[in-house]
Amino acid sequence: MNIKLIEALLSGLLCLPFVAQAGAFDNTLWLGNNKTASLGVLNVTRDGKILRQVRNTEATGIAIDATKNRIYFGTDVGNITGRDLNSPAVPRVAFNSPVTVANDMAFDGKYIWRTDTGNREVQKIDPATGAVVFSFTPSVYVIGIAWDGQNLWLSEYNGWVGGERIMQFTSQGAPTGVEFSLPYTAGDLVGGLAFDSTDNTLWLGGADKVYHIDTIGNLLKTVPIVNPERLGRFIDGLEFQSIASCSTQ
Repeated sequence: MNIKLIEALLSGLLCLPFVAQAGAFDNTLWLGNNKTASLGVLNVTRDGKILRQVRNTEATGIAIDATKNRIYFGTDVGNITGRDLNSPAVPRVAFNSPVTVANDMAFDGKYIWRTDTGNREVQKIDPATGAVVFSFTPSVYVIGIAWDGQNLWLSEYNGWVGGERIMQFTSQGAPTGVEFSLPYTAGDLVGGLAFDSTDNTLWLGGADKVYHIDTIGNLLKTVPIVNPERLGRFIDGLEFQSIASCSTQ
């Protein structure tokens, strides 16, 4: 039997580590929209090249469970649908969790995390039941959220004022003390947030662009997003699709 096949089987059954090779769509970004289903959802490379498009779909929040090959799209009224990463146009499961105004989402290996900008709250949701099992209220108006394997990253929203920050919190809702101001001037709105597990950096959504930022606040690059619809896209939902690995939760 092929050695790589044996390694893959052992990894799946026993959760043994092995060196994986990225598939065609691994290590890419998923871009949502701001309550505008007509814009659909885009799957792009780190350089903004469009790989796939899910049409007529709202996604103010996106979360990925790579171990189950599942992607979740969330709407601003709290509806969440789970889809197969290989055929994301068709919902496989659906549930609704109570929320005021839902925004960005993230997945920690077991639970979905979501920001509620109406209550300025961060929610922890059980995807098996849709129940909110924990929540906390940061001292700032948060919109984006990302999971780095141990802690949460949150992006602050200040409208057109500028001076927004990115902050790190524990899964118990306590600030770690790690925070930095966003490395660009006022003039763009802050959207969704994603953690890039290949180099431990962050991606931040904006208007027709994503910002690549390291975890101490340096701007690495700005990637413009050219939309097939030729309409403006504000990127609320944002997620990074990594290579599937065994859950530690």
